[in-house]
Amino acid sequence: MKKNTQLPKTIKLFNFAKKEVNLHGEYKISNVPRVSEVARNVEDNLKVNLSFNLENGKTPCVKGIIESKIVLDCQRCLDTLDLNLKVLFNLAFVRFESQAEELDKSFEVYVIGEDEELDTLNLISDEILLSLPMVPSHEFDCSLSEDNETKVEKVRKNPFDVLKNIKIADFGKE
Repeated sequence: MKKNTQLPKTIKLFNFAKKEVNLHGEYKISNVPRVSEVARNVEDNLKVNLSFNLENGKTPCVKGIIESKIVLDCQRCLDTLDLNLKVLFNLAFVRFESQAEELDKSFEVYVIGEDEELDTLNLISDEILLSLPMVPSHEFDCSLSEDNETKVEKVRKNPFDVLKNIKIADFGKE
């Protein structure tokens, strides 16, 4: 089992799985694409642990943990929303969907086709974005409070009130 403290730019799936590589490292949120677009705390770090292995002797798999504090915008009040993330994932990389049938149901299947390399940052950002709430909001009722001032409604006259005073002529039938 090989340990590595630096995360490579690309993951060589089959090589890492055969050698049962464990990768540990940190990234600044500002360096992780797509996550930096939604997070307010781009100067904070993400801790990433990845462990590779071969399942059934032929399918490369990765177990991972990503930990960080992410600050998002609450979609109700637009104030900050702090989330402590601990993203756990168990991925199996297959070339064809039919290969996924042989795997345990605990794996999330990732069809890679003929590619044997994966971009590390894309993998990390995909897993983080999948774990974030679709509509981030506080657990308490944070909706914008209305002003305490009494609202004065202007009473409008009905424009047809003028017609009440008109006498309708009955053309001499009186």
